[in-house]
Amino acid sequence: MSQLTPEFQMIVALLAVVNELQEQVTVLSQQGAKLEAENKELSARLNTNSRNSSKPPSSDGYAKPNAKAKDSLEATESDPKDEKPNPKSLRKKSGRKPGGQKGHKGSTLRQAAKAEHTHYHPVIDCEKCGCSLRSEKTVKRVERQVFEPGRFGHFEVTAHVAEVKKCSCGHVTQASFPEGVDSHVQYGPVTQALAVYLCQYQLVPYKRASQFFMDIFGLEVSPGSICTFQEKAYNQLASTEQAIADALKVEPIAGADETGMRVAGALWWMHVLRTEKWTMYHLDPSRGHSAIESMGILLAFAGILVHDHYKAYFRYAALHALCNAHHLRELQGVVDRDCNHLAARLQRLLRLACHLSNGFRKIGMKAMPEVIYQRIASLFERTARRALAEEAEYMERVRQRLGRDKVKNTKAFNLFKRLVEFKDETLRFMTDLNIPFDNNGSERDIRNGKVKQKISGCIRSKKGAKWYCRIRSYVSSARKQGQNVFEALLIAMKNYCGHPLLGAE
Repeated sequence: MSQLTPEFQMIVALLAVVNELQEQVTVLSQQGAKLEAENKELSARLNTNSRNSSKPPSSDGYAKPNAKAKDSLEATESDPKDEKPNPKSLRKKSGRKPGGQKGHKGSTLRQAAKAEHTHYHPVIDCEKCGCSLRSEKTVKRVERQVFEPGRFGHFEVTAHVAEVKKCSCGHVTQASFPEGVDSHVQYGPVTQALAVYLCQYQLVPYKRASQFFMDIFGLEVSPGSICTFQEKAYNQLASTEQAIADALKVEPIAGADETGMRVAGALWWMHVLRTEKWTMYHLDPSRGHSAIESMGILLAFAGILVHDHYKAYFRYAALHALCNAHHLRELQGVVDRDCNHLAARLQRLLRLACHLSNGFRKIGMKAMPEVIYQRIASLFERTARRALAEEAEYMERVRQRLGRDKVKNTKAFNLFKRLVEFKDETLRFMTDLNIPFDNNGSERDIRNGKVKQKISGCIRSKKGAKWYCRIRSYVSSARKQGQNVFEALLIAMKNYCGHPLLGAE
């Protein structure tokens, strides 16, 4: 065999080097794609906040907001010093001036028919010429009233004296005391109701409530006594809690939500089921089916349930409607991360549908006209499917660059897929204008639990968790029905027979 020429040997060597470099390029390309995907995921995690996700505002921290932040669709580069995005609202400007709108019922302070104290201010001299006016007749009186709180620092003691008499037969009879007067010395229902009001409605800790009574009224009420008042209210509201549950079962539309809370040093979940008239709270170690079913409502509920797409709710026979405030925030997250114009278009469609629904509701319509609904629903579905297809193509390119059989779904892909598969539940507020656009009512009702946790740190016992839920359910429902919260609690402290204090009309 003839010996290879030097030129041929050089070509073979160069080809070997080229093959080796191609393999290195392939490996580096895969590593680059992997690092790019990891960088995108970490960047998305760092840039997620309460404005573009379901994270609470408290998770944004104390960093100063970036007042010069631009919209993600227009920004070309970001300032590394900007640690927190501009906390702008997803709401658009209404064009109305600040303050009360036309038709709004005001609450102006008005003069009382009779004042407790009256101070007269006589005219002595004429302010122009200086002549004395002491003997002149009064033409008229101009009255101005100043409202101040009542006199503090005192408490009242009411003595109940029951006669004891002896009959000629020898039997000794004692008169009966009023219901609720059981001890030789005790706190009255007003003190008990005020203690429950402070702890369960204003969320004041027991020790601070005790200090309140001492500072304001000079009355010594120990934290232990205040704890006893909470238990008494809990026991006397048992039938009322059942009445609230029975009323919720027959409501046509209800909202549901849940949030984490610390109870006895462990993570529990606070569940709420509510309407514009009723509220039911429940604290449970579980977030799923067992907790929802232990409330005893959704198993018998056959109306429309508005929620945030928590999968456990789909197990029940209710007709479902999804919270579009969550959808708008998640779509904003896709816009911020990917500058996705289709996500922005879906946002505009949802806002348009919301404004149209509000307009039709104001003129007394029960549902949006079918032609308009079909047009918006068709545009919404086509846009969501197109966005889903484009995100699937992007994931396929990433898969090929990484050389894998499968890659993790992006958040945008999961969101678009959910909007396509649950289009009817997303747009259900258009078919029945009584259905709210979002689930913000449930979020407002459940926020008090987070406020309590922020003030007190946690609920220290399981028994305290039960007290809080039952009393708060009653207070929230009473307030929604126009009752004064303190007066409602005062009635509860006098409910010695345990009758339901609220019920379906």
